[in-house]
Amino acid sequence: MIERITLEELKQMTNKEGIIFQGCGGDLTEWEDGVNELLTEAEILLEGDTFHKVYAFTHEGLTNLLFDMEDVKLNVGKLAIWRIHTHQQFGCTWLSDYLANRFEIGEDLVNQWSKKCEK
Repeated sequence: MIERITLEELKQMTNKEGIIFQGCGGDLTEWEDGVNELLTEAEILLEGDTFHKVYAFTHEGLTNLLFDMEDVKLNVGKLAIWRIHTHQQFGCTWLSDYLANRFEIGEDLVNQWSKKCEK
């Protein structure tokens, strides 16, 4: 189920990590189902898991979806590569990068997350 949040609520999510899809149009539930299906097929979501918490927010005229990675079994390394390869198509970015680049919030968290992905 997708929960709508404000930008202020998004800005408070510095203790989380997730992947943001930018410019999502149409039925957001279709996006949620489609992303879970794509990432399952790519063997990024593991053991039949899916993203449980998905948030929708609007920024600069775009509807964006945040897929919260907390308590989700996934291959983070594969997700990082997938995100890079599909950036043109989906405009995906990490939550920590979005907060740092759009709002100058938590830039130190970006470095911590990058180090986790390198392991």
